[in-house]
Amino acid sequence: MTTLALKMLIGHRASFFGVVFGIFLATLLISQQSAIFLGVVSRSYRFVTDIPAPNIWVMDPATESEDKLRMMPAGYLDMVRSTPGVEWAVPLNTVRVPVITPSGTFETGQMYGIDDATLLGAPAEMLQGSIRDLRRDGGVIVDVYSANRSLAPLNPDGTTRPLSVGDALEINGHHAVVVGICEITQGFYPQPIIFTSFSNSQTFYPTDGGMAYILAKSRPNISTEKVCATINTHAELQALTRDQLQDRIIDFFLKTGILINFALSVALGIIIGFSIAGQIFYVMTLQNLMYFALIKAIGGTKNMMLKMIIFQAAIVGFIGFSLGIGATVLWGYAIKNTTLAFLFPWQLFLFTGFIVLLICIFTAALSIQKVFKVDPKVLMGT
Repeated sequence: MTTLALKMLIGHRASFFGVVFGIFLATLLISQQSAIFLGVVSRSYRFVTDIPAPNIWVMDPATESEDKLRMMPAGYLDMVRSTPGVEWAVPLNTVRVPVITPSGTFETGQMYGIDDATLLGAPAEMLQGSIRDLRRDGGVIVDVYSANRSLAPLNPDGTTRPLSVGDALEINGHHAVVVGICEITQGFYPQPIIFTSFSNSQTFYPTDGGMAYILAKSRPNISTEKVCATINTHAELQALTRDQLQDRIIDFFLKTGILINFALSVALGIIIGFSIAGQIFYVMTLQNLMYFALIKAIGGTKNMMLKMIIFQAAIVGFIGFSLGIGATVLWGYAIKNTTLAFLFPWQLFLFTGFIVLLICIFTAALSIQKVFKVDPKVLMGT
């Protein structure tokens, strides 16, 4: 019966391709929009994942993300360092600064001031230069994406060249020298990411020694949560683990309403799957109704016809799902190393597959009801 079911399925090619296209379009919308959303969300806390050394982040209780932070006085660093169970603690500053490129254009960059002594918080992957050169007066490291685009200097003939080591920038009215080019996770905003030493950051953007975060590491064999709880006894400080800080940033990020926008796109994909695929599959069943009537007339059981309908729905679902996931993955590879965000974990694969499975069950249920009710005598003209 599977062979007969397959012949009935592909016998009406327009309907067959219509159902496959409906499931393909639903899969593409659900998986692609969800992958973009997850990619955008992951960029909101990228500075946390890009600095793996600390397992404790200390901040002002009012701080929720880079977009909503409150500076802490310099003296708080000693409070954290003296906390029992803390192995080390260093400052991290992050501010938005005006940048004048070598070509004279204006940009707004995100500048990170890292500890002069340890250089903890520096980018892990350097493409040019050395992080040790951050200790030079006015030394900065720039991310490769802005070095190739927004900060790229103009040549005399009007073309651009990538920003490189030795080029000069003007940061908040102060002279800066590029000492390195790094590759990092891109942020949510398409703006230059600049690293410098903490002392240099005070020159570029004075904060009276204040800092945005304190990066700390708990001693071995000591619970990170316990150390955080000890630090949190100070009302003016809040210590979070890396995962807790990520969750806090995500919560702040989702308050912007971006979740609703992407959820509407995913909902549209689901609606398309249920409406287009379900309707066309139902029409295709009507086109094959005489064959089901004949099967009934020669002794075919409901169980047999049920298996045929399920088999047909599974075939179109598998083909449409495979094409949709394939298109999403290819699109992800196409935008790799660009400013576009994309993240496709295995959980998203299962989520999309589950939605497609529901669509297939729905389309099969519509057709099964019609097939079960068909009267062979009426269709055979008797």
